[in-house]
Amino acid sequence: MKVISIRLPDWMLELIDQLCMKGVFISRSEFIRYAIRSALKKYEKELQGVQQSAEARLKRIEWKIEEEI
Repeated sequence: MKVISIRLPDWMLELIDQLCMKGVFISRSEFIRYAIRSALKKYEKELQGVQQSAEARLKRIEWKIEEEI
């Protein structure tokens, strides 16, 4: 896993901390990972197009490399 830094308003951190204190999440990090997974799931269809496009570009690069060899 990679480490990233984010800035959140105090009110958000307070709500996240309340969920952690109630045992809903083990830590702030767990909550943030959950929130990101939920957002990625919500935009899954949009991301499939991006992923397919990236895979197609990789295939073209792969073919160019094979042609050069």
